[in-house]
Amino acid sequence: MDWLTSTLPRSLEGFPEIPRWSMGLLLGTGFVTYYLYEAVKLPTLACSQNSKFREFLENHVPVIREKFWPTVWCFESRLQTVFASVLRQHTLPDIEYRRQIFRLKDGGELALDWLGPDGSSLKDPLVLVLPGLTGNSQAEYIKSLMRAAQAQGFRCVVLNNRGLGGVDLKTPRTYCASNSEDLGEVVDHLRETDCAKNTPLIVVGISMGG
Repeated sequence: MDWLTSTLPRSLEGFPEIPRWSMGLLLGTGFVTYYLYEAVKLPTLACSQNSKFREFLENHVPVIREKFWPTVWCFESRLQTVFASVLRQHTLPDIEYRRQIFRLKDGGELALDWLGPDGSSLKDPLVLVLPGLTGNSQAEYIKSLMRAAQAQGFRCVVLNNRGLGGVDLKTPRTYCASNSEDLGEVVDHLRETDCAKNTPLIVVGISMGG
């Protein structure tokens, strides 16, 4: 601490030296206070206050009334995104899907990649996953989600948009977040076939897919 003492202004030379443990206590208290008041929060619902959709969520999704407690050592959202992506990239192997090429009404094509737990049947709930911008069924966050859903007994299928996931772009038209026609055709197909004819169909969208 000699170097610190030598750099202190003359006006502070008469003050006693602050113990290191008290500095640690001060910093620790500040960190805990920031975590509890800034990081731990209730989920935000981005919808009208008096809408039927909000009422449905509040009545049927109790988790939205619970505070989210992020990981203490990595609670900042941007750091979570970067850290999780790097970690998954080096730990998660590719998934072997059963691929179905789906032809759209305008001649375009997209790929449906299927994954189900051993012994699954057509009566098990089906989860349709919509990746984010430029994402496909082998994206790190998709592989993590698919493995979690598979472990819970869900049948899963990932929608690879036009031109993505190894699918050739057959028309001048690409996918677009403001157009849901491709998704509508896929949902109609699943409902009209045995894939999701008599079972719950759950759609999960990440980022642009949402």
